Amino acid sequence: MNQRLIRILGGTTVNYPYALETRYPRIFETILSLWDDDEIDNYFMELMVNDRDGRSGFPPDIAAEIMHLSLVHAAQESPDKHKDIWDAGSDSFVSFTPHPATDWTVPDEHDKIELQKLDILCTPEGFFEAAETGNRTAVALFIEAKTNIEVRDNRGWTPLMTASFHGRDEIVELLIKHDADVNALDRGGNSALHWAAFGGYAGCARQLIQNHARIDARNNFGWTPLMQATARNHLDIVALLIDSGVNLDAAADDGYTALHKAAALGYSDIARLLLDQGAGSKFKTSDGDTAEKLAIKNRQEAVAQLFRSVSDN
Repeated sequence: MNQRLIRILGGTTVNYPYALETRYPRIFETILSLWDDDEIDNYFMELMVNDRDGRSGFPPDIAAEIMHLSLVHAAQESPDKHKDIWDAGSDSFVSFTPHPATDWTVPDEHDKIELQKLDILCTPEGFFEAAETGNRTAVALFIEAKTNIEVRDNRGWTPLMTASFHGRDEIVELLIKHDADVNALDRGGNSALHWAAFGGYAGCARQLIQNHARIDARNNFGWTPLMQATARNHLDIVALLIDSGVNLDAAADDGYTALHKAAALGYSDIARLLLDQGAGSKFKTSDGDTAEKLAIKNRQEAVAQLFRSVSDN
């Protein structure tokens, strides 16, 4: 373990990024080397929105560790410094310890014994662990015990959000069946659909949409699930949202639409799909950039060529 990082994390190893250090040592070392540099924000953004040379993205546990480090860093910055999209509620993300709701119901002795057999704590922490790991039996026991299905951790996440973030289709199905709120928002204004779109979990996203999740919900930065999916290069989620009637031209607080994001990041397949489905190409960001201009500025030639083809037709 890196002693400097332990100090940064407040002297505790509870949220130490073991998986990142072991499986992605170069990225781990780069984050530490840039920690006190202004470039760190750009590096975090690159990690969170890039497809890493054509691959689908980081595994959920690695993505969660990178996001946590980003939020820890944001929480330690001066309050007047401009923050990026990932710092929403950063001061409340430094610890991931769940905070139980006031009406949390303690499971009875029978359920306690059954949960202990599964090595799951009879606490809100145990409920979140079961949702995260996809332990359907444990989640069912918590539901049977009439525990609060809308319990929140200090990110404002519910078990449904946790299951959606980790792509646990069966848990999402079970929680929805027992009336979990599909439109609950966390402290960053994100819904379960935002997190399913972020992770690229089509099964979870489809269930949420079928159960009346708001497809155009905006988080605290104005990002919609479509923007989340686009920024993470999840073409199948983008297609699913389009088929569900999403607003293609919804704009975030900075004026970026999904097409702007696809163009800026060079995601030509998504840009082509958005254009084919009628996304507007003339909208400008708060900096006055059209999607085509962003593609040119960022040297995304394949996307820039798409816009030229549209202009020629």
